[in-house]
Amino acid sequence: ITFPTPEPGKHVVIVNSNDIVCSGALPFGFLSTIIAPKSVSFEEIHKIQQQMHEQCKKQNITILGGHTEISSAVNSIVLSGHMFGFVPKAYLIPNKLSLDEKIIIIGYAGAEGTGIIIKEGGKRINRILDKDEIKEGRRIGSNINITKLALELNRRFKPSLMHDATEGGVFGALSEIVVYTDVGIRLEDDAPISGVTKKLAERLRFNPYRLISSGAIILSTNKEKALNVVEYCNLNGIPCKIIGTVIKSKGEVILGNITIDKPKGDDIIKALEELEKIDDG
Repeated sequence: ITFPTPEPGKHVVIVNSNDIVCSGALPFGFLSTIIAPKSVSFEEIHKIQQQMHEQCKKQNITILGGHTEISSAVNSIVLSGHMFGFVPKAYLIPNKLSLDEKIIIIGYAGAEGTGIIIKEGGKRINRILDKDEIKEGRRIGSNINITKLALELNRRFKPSLMHDATEGGVFGALSEIVVYTDVGIRLEDDAPISGVTKKLAERLRFNPYRLISSGAIILSTNKEKALNVVEYCNLNGIPCKIIGTVIKSKGEVILGNITIDKPKGDDIIKALEELEKIDDG
């Protein structure tokens, strides 16, 4: 974890948990690494460790160990985690795409990044969003734990692939899942996106589909199951859309006649740079 987040200790547990449940595993053990600059106090480190403890306790995960050090090699706190999980044989997700499968996005693209922008925005954010929009942005930005949802989707629908969209956003995640394969993805619709994220993207000149998106699930399955997934999510008030199809196109994500560039970073950086240009007076 290098991007600013309100509760980094909680966050590192959640994103590790998200990744492992997308393989069909039940998370049970966590290892952490904390590298902090010399300016950081004991209280700050203890606060992060307490956040890890509380989130692991909430998810019935055991902290198995870890490493903490003070280093001149960093100028802000860097967190890294490693999650262990158990996969019941019947629930192992192959994470292998097949031709003509449908690609589904479950959850809002860029929701996590929206929360980060609002947190870092301070008074500046009031020049872009009203109070209700700020409240909604904080809500979707904090709602990134997909553990229960991913396990339930796996149990019900047995998908071919699930993937948590993190750094690089939805476009980055789509590129990741095809880059070393003999197939590609043809995009046919936009991923679900909150009106708050859309408004921020217009004002801060970033691509919401390249914004960090932990909590958004990419799922692949056949057409019949895909329709059932959408129906299930809609009944439960979860944003969900079929956005594309798996095609024969080695490692490419195609939108119209354009092949989407491979990820070169996350647009959260661009968004925060634009935010700094706004007068906070």
